[in-house]
Amino acid sequence: MPLKIDMHVHTCYSKDGLTTLTDLINQLRKRGLNGAAITDHDTIEGAEKILKNCDNDLLIIPGIETSTKHGHLLGINITTPIPKGLSIKEAIERIHDAGGISIAAHPYALFKDGVKLNPKIIDSGLDAIEVVNSSFFPFLPLTYLSKKFAVRYRMPQTAGSDSHIPETIGSAYTIIENDEASVDDIIEAIRKGLTQVWFLKMV
Repeated sequence: MPLKIDMHVHTCYSKDGLTTLTDLINQLRKRGLNGAAITDHDTIEGAEKILKNCDNDLLIIPGIETSTKHGHLLGINITTPIPKGLSIKEAIERIHDAGGISIAAHPYALFKDGVKLNPKIIDSGLDAIEVVNSSFFPFLPLTYLSKKFAVRYRMPQTAGSDSHIPETIGSAYTIIENDEASVDDIIEAIRKGLTQVWFLKMV
């Protein structure tokens, strides 16, 4: 059975986040999701704490949203901090060295510091593109542009809520075409592009 994972969630360990770890667990269950990637701004503290306290029925993927010189980049399945202010190439190399994958966060976003999509960033080793982000505005045009680029360059696609409050967790999520419930399997499925992106009508 496919897994539903919100691949971009912030907690109160992000300076602009309000979601407690209890809020996160409750909302994931309420939305019927299998798990989430914790991607706080420039810190892995929230991910570390929830991994220690989460029940086994949910998949919690540790990660980070790192602030590079050229926009925000998601590092997924890492437990090593990634310094701020690196180049895109340096940040991707650090993420890979830590055993994770890199995803371009909210590309084309008007009011967020998104990585600008171009062939050069793919040559830097980028693993996937977040083509659906619940905070996109205007939502449909930016989603269209992101998906168009991903399809053109045959890049794996992900979706995430980019939630900073409990209520919006799960408003967008990635469907993983893999019924094996392990983080490593999810990461490998993303690398292979075995994903679908989904968002709720409320977005």
